[in-house]
Amino acid sequence: MTNQTLGHHGVKALEARGIDPEIAARLNLYTGREGNGGEVIPDENGNVVCFPFLEDGIVVAEKYRAAGKRFWQRVGGKRTFYNADALNDPALESGSMALVVTEGEIDCLSAITCGFPLAVSVPDGAPSPPKEKREEGETDDTSGKFEFMYLNRDRLKKIKSFIIAVDNDAPGKYLAEELVRRLSAARCSFVVYPEGCKDLNDVLMKHGQEAAYNVLANAKPYPLKGVYSLSDYPDKPPIQTFSTGWPTVDAHYTPFAPSLTVLLGLPGSGKSTWLMNLCVNLADMHGWKAAIFTPEMPIVPNMRDVMRCIVSGDDVERLTPAQVAKADRWINQNFVFIDFDVSGEDEKDLTLEWLLDRAYDALMRHGIRVLVLDPWNEIEHAKEGRESTTEYTNKALRKLIKFGRRHGIATYLVVHPTKDVAHGGKTRIPTLYDADGSAAFYNKPDFGIIVDRDPSKHDKTDIYIKKVRFRGTGEKGHVVMKFNRENSRFELLDASPYQEGM
Repeated sequence: MTNQTLGHHGVKALEARGIDPEIAARLNLYTGREGNGGEVIPDENGNVVCFPFLEDGIVVAEKYRAAGKRFWQRVGGKRTFYNADALNDPALESGSMALVVTEGEIDCLSAITCGFPLAVSVPDGAPSPPKEKREEGETDDTSGKFEFMYLNRDRLKKIKSFIIAVDNDAPGKYLAEELVRRLSAARCSFVVYPEGCKDLNDVLMKHGQEAAYNVLANAKPYPLKGVYSLSDYPDKPPIQTFSTGWPTVDAHYTPFAPSLTVLLGLPGSGKSTWLMNLCVNLADMHGWKAAIFTPEMPIVPNMRDVMRCIVSGDDVERLTPAQVAKADRWINQNFVFIDFDVSGEDEKDLTLEWLLDRAYDALMRHGIRVLVLDPWNEIEHAKEGRESTTEYTNKALRKLIKFGRRHGIATYLVVHPTKDVAHGGKTRIPTLYDADGSAAFYNKPDFGIIVDRDPSKHDKTDIYIKKVRFRGTGEKGHVVMKFNRENSRFELLDASPYQEGM
């Protein structure tokens, strides 16, 4: 076997970046020369620095760095953390040390050099923040950009605390957001780099080991509880809102994550189908994958056929086998379903806690951004002692909001109105205060939406935005939409006296 040695060119390149070559050698870095097809042949005199990725001492992947900022990796390597064996250290499980998570191998080596030996880096750097659709093939964390999180999920679950030390730029901030969503802010701290430095190695090169050490040693916990100074909060951009896909709706309602939206409507008003249309739009336009809990409607064939109609834009009875297969592929890429297995031996009730556990599983495996609970009354709500319905509902909604905020989830809650809206056999348009259970359904959410369909208006559906918590995310208003019964799509009305006179 060819000797793998860190030669002169590698030592010189690392020292120029402030990295201790002895630490690099302990992590099995070596130099090589580039062969055919990107292959790297170990060579002490070579000018390519090779970074082996080891798990239990076995090389499972390799990345290469050459002059001119050229980077590539060995084909077929495992997408895991660099220095992944650090995840096994008992000090992480006991909480006596934190795991430093960096964006690249050089930053990982910088952390180790300045005195934080339990450091890893993500395998592919920071992904670019998604602008529109999810990339083809990016179905879930088992194979996508965050596969390394899924592969190490059991080890990560045991670690008490993390220091997120990624780049201070747009891709780095997106990476930090996605890492914190999966690890939970309660376990994560963030770093602040000196002015003019974008990453840990920048600090090491420009200010030395002590400054780099202090950046990590002074990492601040993400604010979750207690009392904090303004300087304790990481810098965040304004709330980023997203189009619903319907311009007239966008004038009143633009979703964002994390958020809680309550939908209310009479039976048959179309609220569930309108919400499915919205979820399809969010997935198609923004790559937001959704987890759907809808126990009142069997997933197969009922929900499946509705979604086939919405996705394909045609009546399910007219779809060819090829069109059905195409629609199903798209649904599989963008939706997962939370379902209670009544055929199994598990006797647990379908509680909110059970649902949030499944939602967390969906987040870790599929990277969901949307959670739909439709409807609220199908969840087993066990009040404690003399706890009133209002007290319980407030507590349960707080739990749901906390989950969404912790993991960056846009949550949609479908609630049935009380029987009072049909008092004396005459129905009226419900308000959020008519939600069956508590006024908390008006007080707690970021958005409150009423969906109402008057049979006399022929397939026209009224969408009332009754609550908007944050300025810049919408405003109260009323939109009329057309429901196309052939393809289950909600569509914008053409300009008409009816629409203009709303």
